[in-house]
Amino acid sequence: MIQCTPTYGDGWDFVVMPDPMNMSDFSNLPDWQVRNGDLAADNQLHSAVIIQLFTEARAPVDCPFLDNPEDRRGWWGDIYSPFPPGSLLWVLYRQALTDKVIEYAGSYASDAMQRLVDQGAAARQQCVVAANKPQGAMFINPVLYGRDGRIIYSREFRRYWT
Repeated sequence: MIQCTPTYGDGWDFVVMPDPMNMSDFSNLPDWQVRNGDLAADNQLHSAVIIQLFTEARAPVDCPFLDNPEDRRGWWGDIYSPFPPGSLLWVLYRQALTDKVIEYAGSYASDAMQRLVDQGAAARQQCVVAANKPQGAMFINPVLYGRDGRIIYSREFRRYWT
C-alpha cells in the first residue's frame, strides 16, 4: 500500500490499493495529474471519482448535518445539470465520528458514485465505508464494476477526525 501526499486541503489521504485484477498499476500516480493547466486525461476514471467524492455538492435545506442553513455550498448552476458533481461528505467534517455519521458517509459516497453509473462510466458501483473510532479514522472505498462484471476501479480514501 502506498500513501501519496494529498494535493487538496480537505483532510483526506489518498491510499493506493492493489489492483484486484492486475489490470494496471496506478501506484505511481498522484491523486491529481495536471497538464497545461487541465486535469490529465490518462486516468479519467480516477479523476472522476475524486471529483465526485470531494467536490462540495449543494446541500438540501433539510440536510441533517448542515450547521449553517445559509451556507449550503455547491454551485448554483448544478440545478441545470442532469449529473451534478460532488457529494455531501463535506457536511460531516465538523461532526463527531459516530455510527450515524458513518452511515451517512456511506450514503453520501454511494450517491456520488451512482452518478458515474448513471453516466455510463461503470455498470454498477459499491461504496464500502468503515471507521476506526479509537483512532478517529474513516475509510471510504469506492468500487466500480465494468459491464463484464470485473472491478475497474477500487481505491481507499482515509480521513482522520481530530
